[in-house]
Amino acid sequence: MPRASHARPARRARRSLFPAAVVLAVGAATATGVVLGVGGTGTARAATAWPAHVFAPYVDTGLSNTTLTTVAADYGTQYFTLAFVNGSGCQWSLPNQSGWQSQVSALQSEGGDVSISFGGYTVDTDGTDLGAQCSSAAAMATQVESVVTTFNVSHLDFDIESNEQSNNADLTLTAQALAQVRSWASGSGRQLTISYTIPSAATGLTSTGEGVLTTALANDFTPNIVNIMTMDYGTSGTEMGTAADQAVAGTAGELESIYGISASSAYAMLGNTPMIGQNDTSGEIFTLADASTVESYDAQQGLAWLSFWAEGRDNDGCPGTTTASSTCSGITQSNGAFTQAFQPFTSGSGGGSSPTPTPTPTPTTTTSSPSGSCATAWVNNMAYTSGNEVSYNGDNWTANQWNYDEVPGGASGAWNNDGAC
Repeated sequence: MPRASHARPARRARRSLFPAAVVLAVGAATATGVVLGVGGTGTARAATAWPAHVFAPYVDTGLSNTTLTTVAADYGTQYFTLAFVNGSGCQWSLPNQSGWQSQVSALQSEGGDVSISFGGYTVDTDGTDLGAQCSSAAAMATQVESVVTTFNVSHLDFDIESNEQSNNADLTLTAQALAQVRSWASGSGRQLTISYTIPSAATGLTSTGEGVLTTALANDFTPNIVNIMTMDYGTSGTEMGTAADQAVAGTAGELESIYGISASSAYAMLGNTPMIGQNDTSGEIFTLADASTVESYDAQQGLAWLSFWAEGRDNDGCPGTTTASSTCSGITQSNGAFTQAFQPFTSGSGGGSSPTPTPTPTPTTTTSSPSGSCATAWVNNMAYTSGNEVSYNGDNWTANQWNYDEVPGGASGAWNNDGAC
C-alpha cells in the first residue's frame, strides 16, 4: 500500500498498476469473492464468514499503536487487513509476527477476522516480494499457503505497486502461484478470497494497471477483488472524495471490458482504499466529509470492500501537518472518526446496501426557490448531486457535493442552508 511499514511515509511512484486473471472466477464470485473448496479431498474448515460488503481497514504491522480487539469493541469493526508480508529469500515474514498472531487469534475468537496483505510500496520497490524472490510459482505458492494455515485466514491481499508493476516476470510468476494456491484451497476444502490492490488515477486504471490485470488473466488468474488506491494523485487541491468516486466508476467500466462482465458485476468485484487525512502531497486531504460521501457512494454501487490507510492513523495526533504521517491523520478529528464513518458499510446501514437503489422522486435542480417557497422535500435513500435543492425541517438546502442519504444539516456538510422557506 502507500507506505512502508514503520519508518517515514514513502513516496509512491506515479500511478501504474497490475495483473488479474480468469473470468471463470468472476462468474462464480459473490460480492466478496469466490467460494472455493466445496468438496475435494480435504475436510472443509469452518472459516469465518465475511459479510458480502465489508469494511476492513489496513493496519500497519510495523507499528504497535493498534489493538484489533480494542477497535472492534470501540467501533464495531470486526475485519481488518494486516500489511505487509515481505518475501525476502522466498520466505514470508511479517513484522512482530508472534504478536500479530496473538491479536488475530483473539479477534477470531470474538467473531472477527483479518486479511493478510503481501507487498506494499517498500517491499515492491526493493524487489523483496515473493514474486521477485521465489524461483518458481510452486515455491511462492508454498509460502502463501503457509500464511493461510499459520493465521487460519480465508482472505489474502496482494498490494502491487512501484517496481513490481512493470516487472512482467514477477507479475507472471505471482499470477501462476496464486492460481496454484486457489487450486490447493479448493482441494483442501477451504474458502479463499484473493484481492489485488493497485494504484489508480482519479479517472480509473492507468494503462500500466490494465496491463497488470491482463498479464494475470493471460496466466489463468483473476483476483476476486480489484482494490484501487484512491490516494496520492500528486496534485494539490484535488477534492479527494469526488476523485475517489470517479476512480471507482472509471475502474468499473474498465473491468467490464477486461473481463467481459456486466456493470453490476464489475462494481461487485471492486474495493476502494483512500488514505485518510493528509496524503503525501500537501494539498491533498481526505476529509471526514469525503469519508461520508465515499462510504455512501460505494455502498450504493455495491462494492465488495471498503478500506483506508491506515487504522493507526485514525487520530488527531498531528493536526495541521502538510505531509503524511504513519501514526496520525494530520487533521483535526476525534479518535476513530474515520473508522466510525466507514463502519456502516459492513452492516449495510450506510449509504445503501444494494447496487442500484429503487429510484424515488427526482430532486429539484438548483434554481433558487422564491422567498417563502419550499423546494421539493428531501428524500432519504436517494442520491443527490451538487446543485440539487430540497427542503428539510422548514429550510431550503442546496447540495454542494454528490451525496446519498445525507440529512441536510448533518455532520457530512454535504448541504448548504439557504434559509427558511
